[in-house]
Amino acid sequence: MDGHEPEVEMAMIGNDAEEHQLQTLSREQLEERIHQYNSQKERFDVAPTPNQLFGSFTVFCLIINRTIASGIFTQPVNVLRGAGSSGVAVALWVAAGLIIICIVACWTELALTIPLHYVFENERWRRISAPRSGGDKNYLEYIYKRPRNLMKCIFGIAFIIFGNLAGNALQFGVFMSIAINPRCDETSGCLNQGHVVGWGVSILTICALINVTTRRYTITLNNIFAVCKLSFVFVLALLGVIYGSTHGGTCQQISWKHQGDGGGQLGDVVLALFYAMYPYTGYEQPFYVLAEVSQPQRRFARATMYAMGTTLVLFPLVNVSYLCMVPYAGNKTLPENIVIAFFDRIANDGKDGKIGDNDNTGSVRAVAAILAVFIFGNLMAQTYTASRVKQEIAKEGILPWSLKIATGNDTLISRLGPWNDSPNPSKLPHQPHQPAVCNLDGHREQSPIAATALHWFFEVVLVLAVGLATEPSKAYRLLTYLYTFIIVGVMGLFTVGGLLYLKIDSLIGGRRTRNWRAHTVWQPWLDPLPAVVATLALGFLLIAAFVASGDDRQSLRYWIGPTVGWVGGVGLGVIWWVGLWFLQWSGRWRLETKRFPFIEIDEDGQAIQRAELVEHNKVPTV
Repeated sequence: MDGHEPEVEMAMIGNDAEEHQLQTLSREQLEERIHQYNSQKERFDVAPTPNQLFGSFTVFCLIINRTIASGIFTQPVNVLRGAGSSGVAVALWVAAGLIIICIVACWTELALTIPLHYVFENERWRRISAPRSGGDKNYLEYIYKRPRNLMKCIFGIAFIIFGNLAGNALQFGVFMSIAINPRCDETSGCLNQGHVVGWGVSILTICALINVTTRRYTITLNNIFAVCKLSFVFVLALLGVIYGSTHGGTCQQISWKHQGDGGGQLGDVVLALFYAMYPYTGYEQPFYVLAEVSQPQRRFARATMYAMGTTLVLFPLVNVSYLCMVPYAGNKTLPENIVIAFFDRIANDGKDGKIGDNDNTGSVRAVAAILAVFIFGNLMAQTYTASRVKQEIAKEGILPWSLKIATGNDTLISRLGPWNDSPNPSKLPHQPHQPAVCNLDGHREQSPIAATALHWFFEVVLVLAVGLATEPSKAYRLLTYLYTFIIVGVMGLFTVGGLLYLKIDSLIGGRRTRNWRAHTVWQPWLDPLPAVVATLALGFLLIAAFVASGDDRQSLRYWIGPTVGWVGGVGLGVIWWVGLWFLQWSGRWRLETKRFPFIEIDEDGQAIQRAELVEHNKVPTV
């Protein structure tokens, strides 16, 4: 039980009678209810069938495929420039990983507990946790209930605009240009904004088409990419140390000594820490699609922590490997991409020089092509997960055409043949204005086509707006900084700070409060230390970001980045909320959004959300 008194529990049940009425339906009654829904104000969303759910290995691979992409190959140079010292740079990679690990611990505690539902079992109502897709959207809405709809708008608008990897798409264009011509750089015509943007828009379009075409093979490709990337990075971590140790002992040049030609100030170090955090941000992916994980209460936490622990070990080691091969002697000597310089030096037997100037350019072409393929896998995974978060945002009714965006559709490939698991395909409805799915145990695989289009649109807008306005390297730094600042920093601070508040409130107030301690399903090691560390670290970084940076490569004033981050992370959402309130006030109606889940208990006694009725109503206020 959750620690509430019985009469309090019954009162809460009375407030959501319609939800509990849905919970009492049998499977056959629910499928009949789906047939009878009102398409003008309702949508039914169904979870993947048991055969379509993915397990611990895919959870692990979702994180690995998303984390190993442009960041670990491109950001090390940016971190070194800000740190001004090779030793400090490696320490920043460790610090960034520890901060992210603390955030992941907080997310996991929230994910396995929220949302809380009532199920009717053994002639009584019982409150139980049933994980839902959407990630921190769910956690923020649970923590910040007032003012009504404010947090939905803040998170929703920020994620719709900035919850994508537009920066990685531009870096894909850079690597493709280098693969074609290894002597490409920003001073030559081949690496101009038009070419890079063209490649970026093309790969984003391909990823969107894959997402709406097939779910099954998207997951398969994701797992293949993850295994290949992990193997590549593992070899990379060993190769540099071995080569550097046997060719002049360059690993011994890693030191805490400041090189004296830039970096090292507080503003520079904070900026470098944001860059170091960016590659770790793949931790979000399985949280965004948690309803698609099989037995999440048993498997999810372990798989997620294993994946993040792997990156926390590998990423600093890879940076040590880079420094063994390409010693840091100051910002003026840094190559544009350290991993390409890494293999170029091996291919040319340790000779220094500008990348591509040596006779053997095959290694440059090959590495650039490999990195471009890795980014493709990264973008594909993000398209899969982020489009489903945008579907969850649309379910709240705060967007135009919300119900259409919230709708799941049969994937294109599933429409070409009997791709469903149903023992009785005739139960799949074909009447107009009815949902594409009825049989909960055997239906065609689903993909949010409208939400994918929404994700693609804003991703392309950012690529065009930023990519055409400035050089590719500056555009990449700006977009990755904004993603980390808004999605990880601002939203992360609201989340971990809110969790810390729930813990303190529960400790002080007990049953008179929401009593988080009584509800939580999973608690991290050394609880509540992860919430304390994450809150203090993110709070410090978001304030210290306004300290002047000495990075002369920034195309904008130092304060513009964090200002845009706060405006994009909070300001736009507040403006949207005010606009939504004004529409309701002027029209004399109130938006009423209801989400009624259908929960089943699996063979392990865990609650699983199998379907959800989403209802939007405009209730007159006079």
